[in-house]
Amino acid sequence: MGTRSPGRTRKTKRRPLSSKTKGRRKRSQRRLGQTYDSALSLPAVSRMSARSIARPLAGFRQVKVSSVLGLGLVLLAALGYWLFLTDDFYVYEITVQGNRLVSTDEIFAASGLYGLSIFWVNPQRVADTVAGLPGILSAEVHCSLPNRVTITVVEREPQVVWQRAGTRWLVDEQGTVLTAQTGPGGGLVIEDQDGSPLHPGDRVDAAAVAGARQLQGLLPELSTVRYTPPTGLSFRHPLGCDVYLGTGTDMAEKVAIMQALVEQLAASGEHPEYIDLRFKDSPCYKLSNK
Repeated sequence: MGTRSPGRTRKTKRRPLSSKTKGRRKRSQRRLGQTYDSALSLPAVSRMSARSIARPLAGFRQVKVSSVLGLGLVLLAALGYWLFLTDDFYVYEITVQGNRLVSTDEIFAASGLYGLSIFWVNPQRVADTVAGLPGILSAEVHCSLPNRVTITVVEREPQVVWQRAGTRWLVDEQGTVLTAQTGPGGGLVIEDQDGSPLHPGDRVDAAAVAGARQLQGLLPELSTVRYTPPTGLSFRHPLGCDVYLGTGTDMAEKVAIMQALVEQLAASGEHPEYIDLRFKDSPCYKLSNK
C-alpha cells in the first residue's frame, strides 16, 4: 500500500453533467425567472387598475360640471331676453301727482321716459329735468317693477296775472312766467307797457309782483295797475290823477301817504294831475291847474 505525500494537494475532477441534468437545471431557471417577473409585475397591474378606474370618474365629473355651466348660460340668456327684449320692463306711461297747471303729457314728454327700460331710469336726473319746467317748483320720482314710474310734483303757485302784448300770463312770486291764462281769472292784473312777447320760463320784475300782491289787499277795488321800469306800478285814481307807487314791499306806507294827500287836496279844493310816491320819504304831486 502506498503512502500519501503530505505536501501534495489532491485534485478532484468534475464529472461532466449529463444532458438530463442540464435539462432539469434549465427548467428550474425558467420557472424562477417567471416567478420573479410575476412578482415584479404585480404592483404595475395594481397601478394600471387604479388609473383605469379613476379615468371614468374624472370624465364623469367633467361632463357634470360642463352640463351645469351650459344650463346656467341658457338660463342667464333667457333672463336677459326677458328683462331687455320684452315690453314688460319698458316705460310707456307714467303716473303724475300734484299737477294742476302743467299737464301730464307735458311732464311725461319732458321726463324722457317713454320707451326707456326701467333699469336705465335715473330717478334723480328725471326729477331735476321735470323741475326745470317753468311751472314746476320741485319733483320726486319713484320707480317700481316691472315698469311703473310715479312723478310727484310741486307746482309754482301763480300770484298775479301779468299782461303783455295782448296775452295774460300767470306769474309766481319770484316773477317766473308759468303759463298763459286760459280761463276767466280774478284778482289784480298788471298791464306791462312793454310790447315784446313773453314765453313760459321768462322772468318779470319780482319786486313789482311783490308790490302788486300787497295792493290786492290794500286796495281790493283795484282791478288793474300799469307797469313800466322807470315808474314801477301805477294806477288811475278815481279823482282823475295818476298815482305812481314804484315797486317793493312798502306799499302799505305809500297807500297811507296817498290817502292823506288826497284828503288834504280835496279839502283845499285842489285837483292833482299826478301823485308820485316812488320815494315815500319825499312824496310829491303836481296840481292840474298849476
